[in-house]
Amino acid sequence: MSSTPSVDLSGKVAVQRFLYRLSPTRSKVQSPYSIEERQYFKVAEDKSVEPLNSDRTFILRKPVSGVQSTIEPPAEEIKKNGLPRTYTQVGPAAYSIKNFSEAEEDDDLGGSVWDSSFALALYCAAHPEFIKGRGVELGAGVGLGGLLSTIFAGIAMEGVEGASSKDNGYQSIEEIANSPVATVEEENSDDAKVSAPVPPELSRILFSDSHENILQTCLSNIEASGFPIRKVEVGVMDWKNRVRGDMIGKFDFILGSDIAYYFPLVEPLARTVAYTLKSSPYDRKENTQLIRGKFVHVGPQHRESVEELKRKLGRGYKFNTGMEDIVMERFDLVPLFLDSIEDEDDNLRDEVEGIKGGYVEYQNIDTSKFSALVGYHNEDYDGFNGDFFFPAETGKETRYGDRGMESQYDTDASAY
Repeated sequence: MSSTPSVDLSGKVAVQRFLYRLSPTRSKVQSPYSIEERQYFKVAEDKSVEPLNSDRTFILRKPVSGVQSTIEPPAEEIKKNGLPRTYTQVGPAAYSIKNFSEAEEDDDLGGSVWDSSFALALYCAAHPEFIKGRGVELGAGVGLGGLLSTIFAGIAMEGVEGASSKDNGYQSIEEIANSPVATVEEENSDDAKVSAPVPPELSRILFSDSHENILQTCLSNIEASGFPIRKVEVGVMDWKNRVRGDMIGKFDFILGSDIAYYFPLVEPLARTVAYTLKSSPYDRKENTQLIRGKFVHVGPQHRESVEELKRKLGRGYKFNTGMEDIVMERFDLVPLFLDSIEDEDDNLRDEVEGIKGGYVEYQNIDTSKFSALVGYHNEDYDGFNGDFFFPAETGKETRYGDRGMESQYDTDASAY
């Protein structure tokens, strides 16, 4: 019996791959989009591997559709360990963020990438209408949550009537995916043509953190992502300090991914959100509340401080709040081997358009549970009298029960 010849992988680039998506059967929030994370290694002659660099690539993938959706999965095969090979199908690449880095000195929690950032981005892909006007990501760290969320919202808005226009300086997803990423200098030049597909109604987003050294890495990642420079700011924002007068009622949306990770942060975080989020007054002409500002926080379901943040917003600041369950799946895809990293773009196209039909073998699948907390102001808050209106400021917080001023919105965070 002849044996299968071994394949010489020396000199090749090994690509470690993970795929993140919302569970189609277990997650209350549904989204057809997915995120692929890649890291690169060089295979030596002795078959050992060494990192090419410490940077990562994030590929935002569209839903499976068209001809691809009709392709059957590969026939069942048995691996050497006697178990069948397992596959999942990925959609075409919509946009890639390359050369994304973590903070070199990770003494602070925000210097690394957390799974909550992926969950927040997938949630925003399901609710792209949240990302409009002027916004801020609190505790942005190296910026992954805000970058993925806003870009994914832009991708999801493609095809929505009135949501995308080349007149606004945006290209189609296909044009962007096949174009190089613009640097800061290139985007500010007269020849600038390429930028990440953020929602046209996004005015500006502030990436904020209390650690200035981490924001330097965040700024580098913003540049690497091709994010439109005219639509972004980076600045220090410390929740422990009282909100400045020029920040009151400034933001149409506020994003956070697992920033209420322990109890002492809850009170200053709730106060910062309450004072900086735009008010949502009652429109007597339309006989309805006008929701002008929205707070979106995604964190692990097991973290009790997230539930405490919900209670604090309700009891202390009369917020209307709601929670939705998110179940995210992470697939450990089989490694990809390339002759060189320059072959990656061809592989992305061939993997989906070729005979594989986007089916990728995976070795393991893990699931994680998250909670999406969404809130907005009580209709009686005018945006200016917080010191006299918020129970947390007037000393009357105990008057409100655990449900605070919650309404029917509490049962469905996407109700508006």
